[in-house]
Amino acid sequence: MDYLDPKKKKAHKIRLLLGYALFGVAIGLATILLVFVANGYYVDRNTGEVIQNGLVFVDSNPGGAEVYINGQKQRGGTDLRLVIPGDENYEIVVRKDGYRDWSRNLFLEGGSLRELTYARLIPEELQTTNAINLRANPVSASQSIDKRWLILSFADDPLNLTLVDLDAEPVAARQLELPEEIVANPTRGVIEVEEWADDNRFLLASYTVGSSKEYIIVDTINPDEAQNLSDLFGSKVFEISLQDRKRDRFFVFNTDTGVLHKATLNGGVDTNSLIDKPLLEYAVFGTDWITYITESGKEGLVEARFKRGDEDILIKELKTDDEYFVELAKLGDEPIMAVSSPVEDRAVVFRDPQKYLAENPEARLPIATTVLRVTDPEDVIISSDSSIILAYGPDNMASHEFEADRSYNFDLEVKLDAGQEPRWLDGQHLSFSSGGVQFMIDFDGSNLYDLVPSVPKLGSYFNSSVDGMYTFNPAIKDKEDEVTTPPQLMSTSLLTPEDQ
Repeated sequence: MDYLDPKKKKAHKIRLLLGYALFGVAIGLATILLVFVANGYYVDRNTGEVIQNGLVFVDSNPGGAEVYINGQKQRGGTDLRLVIPGDENYEIVVRKDGYRDWSRNLFLEGGSLRELTYARLIPEELQTTNAINLRANPVSASQSIDKRWLILSFADDPLNLTLVDLDAEPVAARQLELPEEIVANPTRGVIEVEEWADDNRFLLASYTVGSSKEYIIVDTINPDEAQNLSDLFGSKVFEISLQDRKRDRFFVFNTDTGVLHKATLNGGVDTNSLIDKPLLEYAVFGTDWITYITESGKEGLVEARFKRGDEDILIKELKTDDEYFVELAKLGDEPIMAVSSPVEDRAVVFRDPQKYLAENPEARLPIATTVLRVTDPEDVIISSDSSIILAYGPDNMASHEFEADRSYNFDLEVKLDAGQEPRWLDGQHLSFSSGGVQFMIDFDGSNLYDLVPSVPKLGSYFNSSVDGMYTFNPAIKDKEDEVTTPPQLMSTSLLTPEDQ
């Protein structure tokens, strides 16, 4: 009986242990293989090289478009999930009948996820119609936060505004006449909307005559109840902005002293200063977030600082200049901001610098999230959903995508019209004027589309779905200077008839 033979018993035990060991090794190898497969690794059969896949999501508006990768059509249409080898360069093209191609070149890192979900397809042929005739050429235009309302002002009768309802079918307009006694000189000024309240009903406007500026809070439903804030707060040297986009709360900046205060409609100006030093430039968000520029006490330098509640920190020292650009917004629960000036040729971007200093108590200054390098910068702007921050000059731009933590620098193929700034359509696309023609471009510099002509100063406006665009045609006059065609607000669909 073999089990009584010590030698055979020992050999059996060895074989059993060896089997267990081999089985364990097999399980370990299988586990490693499954982990590698789960992380997108595979072996190229031709080269034997281990390659890690990446994941790309591609979507478009309108949907149902075809997707091509390096010229090869992929199965299915947008919204599409693609698993492709990483550490490679790709050209991704989104194509749909009746629309111009949308394309994006990218380097896909192994194991990474890229979301190309912002492809905005533009028709090959744009159909533009007259939405409404206007009484005169507008001198300014402004759109409400919800994109429903467009308000226009005119030089000939500055207190007689036109309020356009872009959601109406067809587009409808009504006059919005402010009382003459609301300002000191009701006939010689220019009125401009500074910002809309979050109720999309009230707005803060400025009325400028020469070097004098008055601020007015306007109720678009009851314009007779407009209030002159400059009179109410007792000073014409105040710059006034809404606090937290509320119609009855304000920030008041004394341009003579550089001091910033809070104010309310009922309580007037709080005499306490929000910052204990004069400000050269500032941006506010909510009720107590302030990014500002102030003197540093060092020759040739100023301080950029951020204040939230009672905490006030230094974020950057900048070279002294005649003007500064400051922007501030909220992404999730975190403040995002940028500071710049023309002499810097860059914008320095921060994401919650106070958090960084709290986590790194040995640090004197927070580390910048990114630096956007722009030649002759003219301003910094943050997208409507706060996901992108962009600095721009007359012929180049730089942007940063916060969630993906990627930055882009790009030159423009066309130059911005003088004095015009890019305007965000949504979180990923901008429009601007060049040579009197409206253009649209993705935030990363890809897909520059020429659209339709418009008055450069007025630019273009879009509905909430960005499926419709509104532009302006000036009045046409004959040789005797008689108007033959009145000024018009034009409507252009960004969908083909099949998708409307």
